[in-house]
Amino acid sequence: MLKIEPANNVEGKISAPPSKSYTHRAFFLALLAERESKIINPLISDDTLATINVIRGFGADFIDSIVIPPEKLRPNYFFVRESGTTARITVAISSLADGISIVEGRGRLKERPMEDLVKALSSMGVKVYGKTLPVKVYGGRGLSKHEVVVNASKSSQFVTALLLLGSRAGLKITALNPVSRPYIDMTLRTMKAFGVKFRVFENTFEIEPGVRGSKFRVPGDYSSAAFFLIAGALFGRVRVENLHSDDVQADMKIIEILRKVGAKVRVGKDYVEVEKGELRPFSVDCSNFPDLFPILSVLASYIPGRSIITGKQLRLKESDRVRAMAFNLSKVGVNVRELPNGLEINGGRPKGGRVETFGDHRIAMAMAILALGSEKGVVIPDPNVVNKSYPGFFEDLRRVSQ
Repeated sequence: MLKIEPANNVEGKISAPPSKSYTHRAFFLALLAERESKIINPLISDDTLATINVIRGFGADFIDSIVIPPEKLRPNYFFVRESGTTARITVAISSLADGISIVEGRGRLKERPMEDLVKALSSMGVKVYGKTLPVKVYGGRGLSKHEVVVNASKSSQFVTALLLLGSRAGLKITALNPVSRPYIDMTLRTMKAFGVKFRVFENTFEIEPGVRGSKFRVPGDYSSAAFFLIAGALFGRVRVENLHSDDVQADMKIIEILRKVGAKVRVGKDYVEVEKGELRPFSVDCSNFPDLFPILSVLASYIPGRSIITGKQLRLKESDRVRAMAFNLSKVGVNVRELPNGLEINGGRPKGGRVETFGDHRIAMAMAILALGSEKGVVIPDPNVVNKSYPGFFEDLRRVSQ
């Protein structure tokens, strides 16, 4: 249990942790490569440790961030903890390993959808079973065809999984109604760094087989940085370094949103600095950047007037994030109304109190930021959930709040 007290002053600078999304993609591409790769500055967290264990399970050696791919992928029992990205990609790559693989997880991940990925693989002749975890894959039989259509309306991770499969097998992929398109673009950007050749026609992707080893540097994570950028917008001034303006991360959208609501935003070549301004209520659709939903809800909680924050699939993340944030904001005294696909918030100054994380790292971090300006602080019962994506979060929080 941890109590975050209100801060007298919020000011300082931190370095954004490495991107979780890029780290996953780089590790899997290194597994599929023709020769060894070095992943520079990877994120080491609960989720990425799950991916490291998976690539070792397929037969790769992982030593000091150097990945040596196996001559032949081996089937295995893969336990992916609670990492959705790891789960989806592992299911797809298991189709290349000669034998039976089982992909299993725990917690909320066992409820999250897998069916559309399973259907896509089945349409190419892969024997694969399971609408949710565990999923059983009979791999190594080859693909009966190399064209596939996937329903991507529930998760862009289905597309990412097939793109990485295509980097080894060669595929033409058509994504129907894809959500979170920037995450697909991030996958393509990482594939390009590993020498994969592809063509893109809107939502159709033609992937040629062949992955070169690479020396890949993982950029800073805008998803994690967003918590501190919003702390600066609400309570003082915060600079987050190790953020690059030429990136394609979905959560770079935070810069545009903060400018829209009236925060003072400065963007440098490798940093973003945000300072408190006269903030205005806002409406935003988070469908392409769902990880921002919890912290944007906190932003709205401090801005007088009505804000509306919505998005597709917010209820299918590590928690039902709509319900989780509605519950917590009500507990700390915020005027909030739950909508079918989001929240309506009339902001003011939250009172504070004990909240629940629902096992969701981003809920915990969002409520910790809310505590900084509250009347009496916030008690977080299980702060270690942040280790899923940002093990150093509370240390960085201490750096910028006094």
